[in-house]
Amino acid sequence: MRLALTSVALAAALAAMLGAGCGTRARPYRFTSPMLGTAEVPRAPLRGDPIERPARPALANREAAGIRVVSAPVIREASAAAAEAIVAQATAQPEARAALPAPHRLPAGTALPTIRETPGLRALVGVRDPRDPAGVALGWAHALGRTVEATTGAELVAWAEPAGRLADPTALALPGDLLVFDHATSDAEADLLAIVIARDDRGVTEYLYVGNGVIRRGFVDPTRPTTRRDAQAKVVNTYLRHGKRWPAKGSHYLAGELLAHVVHTQ
Repeated sequence: MRLALTSVALAAALAAMLGAGCGTRARPYRFTSPMLGTAEVPRAPLRGDPIERPARPALANREAAGIRVVSAPVIREASAAAAEAIVAQATAQPEARAALPAPHRLPAGTALPTIRETPGLRALVGVRDPRDPAGVALGWAHALGRTVEATTGAELVAWAEPAGRLADPTALALPGDLLVFDHATSDAEADLLAIVIARDDRGVTEYLYVGNGVIRRGFVDPTRPTTRRDAQAKVVNTYLRHGKRWPAKGSHYLAGELLAHVVHTQ
């Protein structure tokens, strides 16, 4: 009998709770996660429910502060006469621009100045030359009156060794001598030749070569092969690799690291 009364009381209590809670709401409760204390977890939106976008506090603060938003001005297109006047204006510093050297802009087939001395080779820096780099360097030696019996780097080494003109990379290179570099543009030896222009008081040799179809000037000091610049920020060794292929791991790049021979031409 007592158990029956307890069941009846429990049922009455549940009915009272349902009547006071879910029964009084227009929309029934729908829980998607456990209740935390007495907090109600918001339900997930159902299909067809209106989307409620949260208020933007930035806009609310701006309106509360009374900040006036000014739209961007309308940019009108210039008239044809104004555009033509701008194009007709003279460029700034025409004399200075005309004086800038631009040998790479020379038309194809333009006759270059005849070089009789090694310092004059600097005038060729920047000129585009699509010929074989080894042939160009050997041609400079012939233009200076040096006798060299070779057409490639490998032939130059083979000719210079029995003639007693092949020296180590640390040997003194004089103006007009040829420098032989290994693995500069490929995996082959003697794949790049350069001609010596001068030597400064630091012991750094200045040379001329062709890289990627352009005549370039470089510097090398084989006694400091891994040094890029000295304490005065002056170039000691030039980055010489200029091939388009991806070099293998551990490849060297500086001229002092790639210099293999010095060929004396006189």
